[in-house]
Amino acid sequence: MQKATRKPGLGRDFNRFWLGSLASNLGDGMMVIALPLVAAFLTNDPLLVSGLIAARFLPFLLFGLAAGVIVDRVDRVRLMIGTNLIRAVVLVALAGFIATGQATIWVLYAVMFTVMTCEVFYDLAGRALMPALAPAGTIDRANGRVEGGRTVTQDFAGGPLAGFLFVVFAFLPIAVNAGAYALGALVLLGLPLAVRRAPGHDDSGQDSAAKRPSPLADLREGFGFVFRGSSLGTILLFNLALNAAFTALSAVMVLLAQNHFGVPAALYGVFLGSSAVGALLGATTVGLLVARLGRFRLEVVFFTVTGLCFIGFGLAPNAYAAVAAWVLLGFVITASNIVMLGAIQLIVPGRQLGRVMSFVQVSGAAFGPIAALSAGFLGRVELYYVPLASGVLVLVSLALAVPALRRVVTEADRVEAAQIAAQVEPSAQAEPSEEAEQAEPSGQAEQAEPSEK
Repeated sequence: MQKATRKPGLGRDFNRFWLGSLASNLGDGMMVIALPLVAAFLTNDPLLVSGLIAARFLPFLLFGLAAGVIVDRVDRVRLMIGTNLIRAVVLVALAGFIATGQATIWVLYAVMFTVMTCEVFYDLAGRALMPALAPAGTIDRANGRVEGGRTVTQDFAGGPLAGFLFVVFAFLPIAVNAGAYALGALVLLGLPLAVRRAPGHDDSGQDSAAKRPSPLADLREGFGFVFRGSSLGTILLFNLALNAAFTALSAVMVLLAQNHFGVPAALYGVFLGSSAVGALLGATTVGLLVARLGRFRLEVVFFTVTGLCFIGFGLAPNAYAAVAAWVLLGFVITASNIVMLGAIQLIVPGRQLGRVMSFVQVSGAAFGPIAALSAGFLGRVELYYVPLASGVLVLVSLALAVPALRRVVTEADRVEAAQIAAQVEPSAQAEPSEEAEQAEPSGQAEQAEPSEK
């Protein structure tokens, strides 16, 4: 009975994957700080510096759907290793340009675009791998471990480390960043072949090139699953609204912090980064929260609190109350997103997971520019109207999405229960068989005696 109640470990393969992710996340955290610092070192033009943001998010819109098709067709681990190595090589070249004084803002654009294109493929492949790596009943805990590691390495370690190294030599954070990506690639080399490829309907993982449908047909199949074969279409629309709310708030955050809450410029980074504390808490406790509340109740409660946190942030009387709302927002949105990610990974067939996750990824970025511009216009009227509008958008969208949310998490619960039962049955059958083996010799002996007579 003690064995039945003990939480299963995440396993050696997951731990290897997690270590590779930690190294890559450290590189991500360093890059998003180091490249803007280098850009500001090269030019004082705000428009040219802000162009890095466009170069950072453009690959998600350009290649997101195509990446999903590719992830479902190739060795996912090999794809992650290859993209990390490409990122390392590109950053080594950039470090050389900076060290020799040959770097330009246009080189930075090209590097940012290339590195983030690799990020699109890396992230999708990693999320598609998770169901094969996490033992039955641990998907939420596994995703929480990955997200918690990302928060620590990217938000707490990568950014400050990049800033410190930049003060020493401008090229140094870029070179260390390249090393982090290379290390992440090397760690992933040990993952077994069994988890690398997207399984087919028969879970054989073998696709005949002659029978393989076209990439466009693959894309249509994924689209059909999301919008006709499941309730995920509504969930994606809710995800779109949720990301639009965050983008809108982010677009005017610096003005809210400084003009509305009176945060000094020197403390803006601390103010903005405080949500990472809540995010880390949500990532590390999500498994326990799901066990206590259940998926559906947690999602409804936490997404509701998300909307209320936006509103509370806008109505906060001072910076301290705003930080409290911001930390709580980081906690509830991280936990609820991890649970939703796990539910999608459970209900989507493995051979389609890359494509479905690409729809999730693209839907999150699709209306970002529109949301940012809308926030700018609304902020001209009154800055605190932006978080208020974001909160109302989240709450209204959630009310419309609750039925679909119930269907998705109920199906995820059913799939997970079936996986756990399938894992328990062989061990339950093994115990009687051992007893039978012990009893078999005496029984055979008793039957043998009459036959000899």
